[in-house]
This record gives sequence, C-alpha cells and structure tokens, in this order.
Amino acid sequence: MAWTAPKLREVNCGMEINMYAPAEDEGGRGTDPIL
Repeated sequence: MAWTAPKLREVNCGMEINMYAPAEDEGGRGTDPIL
C-alpha cells in the first residue's frame, strides 16, 4: 500500500500534463476535467 500511493500519483501527474499539452495545443476545446 505504501508503494501503490506514489505510483498512482505519478500516473495522475502524467495524465494531467498529457491532457493539458494536447488540449492547449489543439486550441483549448474546453475539455478540462482535471481543473
């Protein structure tokens, strides 16, 4: 359980950046489920 918490956090961080990069690059379609 101790090593699962940080792993899930890393995935969340990566997904946030991944969704942010393409969303802003496309022209901000208005898809911000993380915000």
